[in-house]
Amino acid sequence: MPPLMTSRYDLERFGMMPNPAPRMADLFLITGYVTPKTLKRIIITYEMQPDPKYVLAHGSCPLNGGVYWDAYNAIKHLDRYIPVDVVIAGCMPRPEAVMDGIKKLMEMIENGTADGWKRYKENYEWYKKNQDELFGEGWREREARRWIPWLMDKKKKEE
Repeated sequence: MPPLMTSRYDLERFGMMPNPAPRMADLFLITGYVTPKTLKRIIITYEMQPDPKYVLAHGSCPLNGGVYWDAYNAIKHLDRYIPVDVVIAGCMPRPEAVMDGIKKLMEMIENGTADGWKRYKENYEWYKKNQDELFGEGWREREARRWIPWLMDKKKKEE
C-alpha cells in the first residue's frame, strides 16, 4: 500500500486516503494471511464500519492461506466469515494490480453489484454461525470485555 501513496501512483486521485478509524472508512483492505486472532479483529472492525462498506482482499493469502495453506492457524476461507467483494491476484500484488482492483470495485459499485455489505446483513445468521463454530459462542462479548471495558461497565449499570 505505501507505494500507492507516492506521486507515481497517486491513489488520492481516486478520492482515497488511508484512514485508521473504522467509523469513517468504507473500504477494508485485507492485505495478508489471516489467523484466528486477526480474524476476530477483522470481523469486529468490519461490523464497526458504516454501510455501505466493501472488502478488497490482496492475493491468495486471505482466501486460501496462500503459502501457509497447510498451517494450522491460517484461515482458509475468509469469505465464510465476512463477504469479500474483490480479490486481487498476486502475492503480494503489484501497485498496478491494486489500482486495477480498486477500479474494478468502483465499477461494481456503479453497477450495483458490489453488495457484500447487503449479503452480510441478509445472511448474518450464516456468517455468525461460521464465526461461532471457529471461536465458540459468546466470543464477541469475551473480546469486548478485553478491549472495551467501559462498554461492559456501562452494560452492567443498565442492568
